[in-house]
Amino acid sequence: MAARNIAAGPRPPLADRLTPAQWQALDAVAAVLVALWVVFDLRLRHGFRFELPQAWFGVLGAAATLPVAVRRRWPIPVLAVVATAVATLTALGRAELDMDITLGMAIYTVAVTCRRPVAVAALVGTETVLTGGLIAASAGAHGPVDTVHSLLAAGALWFVGDSVRERRRYLAACREQEAERQADHGRLAVREERVRIARELHDVVAHTLSVVTFQAGVGRKIGATRPAEALLALQAVEVTGRSALEELRRILGLLRDDGEAPSLVPAPGVGDLEDLAGTVRAAGIPVSLAVTGEVAALPPAASLTAYRIVQEALTNVVKHAPGARATVRVQAGRDGVLITVDNDRGTGGPAGPPGGARHGLVGMNERAAAFGGSLDAGPVAGGGFQVTAFLPLPDQARADQAKTGQAGQAQVGRVA
Repeated sequence: MAARNIAAGPRPPLADRLTPAQWQALDAVAAVLVALWVVFDLRLRHGFRFELPQAWFGVLGAAATLPVAVRRRWPIPVLAVVATAVATLTALGRAELDMDITLGMAIYTVAVTCRRPVAVAALVGTETVLTGGLIAASAGAHGPVDTVHSLLAAGALWFVGDSVRERRRYLAACREQEAERQADHGRLAVREERVRIARELHDVVAHTLSVVTFQAGVGRKIGATRPAEALLALQAVEVTGRSALEELRRILGLLRDDGEAPSLVPAPGVGDLEDLAGTVRAAGIPVSLAVTGEVAALPPAASLTAYRIVQEALTNVVKHAPGARATVRVQAGRDGVLITVDNDRGTGGPAGPPGGARHGLVGMNERAAAFGGSLDAGPVAGGGFQVTAFLPLPDQARADQAKTGQAGQAQVGRVA
């Protein structure tokens, strides 16, 4: 029940829940009640009393009250009829205070529903007609002191209606701006997701193709003389290809819109670096891996970023330094994750990437910067190449890591 109420949200005000037909019915009821009250001079004090009016007063009283029943359909004609009837009764000295109710309803509707120039013209015309009634009342010995209330009521209700109309316009503009902001936010989120998926695809495809191409080349060269080793290279190609297909399915599954359930294969992390190192070793690159610290407590985003940086660095070693030895060190500390990947010169020339193929370094740098970290890459003494990255941890991740470390120390203490 509570969940259903929360999902339903708060109910709008009663005025916003009424239908046009219901508003029309309320206007009709109000018009009839005011007409009866004005025309028959109803009184409830000392019992229910009423008086039969003269014919001319009954006609003018009905004209000043009953038209408001259709004020929402024809606002300008209704105001014209009501204002004329009230002005006539004012000239005759019979304008009652009760008639200001219907006069105010009519001019309020015009101010709310009509454009500003039309509403201003209606106000000027109404005040002119009422002023003419006041002048006629003064000329006919009916003092304006008792009849000026209609003039004031019309002006006051027009300004109220004008304010309501302007506020509605303002709120509508705010809602439109909020909708545009939400749309821009959605487009930005889609763009960021596309960039993230593009990086994921680059990392997977670049690493896999480099390893597979290298292994296929090895198998081709030694196939005739050492068929057993060539078979091992082909098996490594198969394993690498299957692993890449699984990861591509996981990434591309985010782009499906056919209603199928997304893949539940988890994203790679620091815990998968040993498998990554094994893939690179199968390509003929000796890899030494050392992972220290509380890597299990790393946030998934930090773990994935660290994995992708190591993957790209080793891919560069396979492509640009064949035969080199690579060393990977990942240290999870209290402040962040320090990643170091270096390699020697190898047998294929310069150990670093050539000047025209530095997209991998740019991608690694963007990943580190997106996580608030830094990355340095460049040649080292002896012809090798080194990539060093640092990913700072959020405060909550640091706290979780500290708790994990304390729990491990307590467990060791209990065992001792």
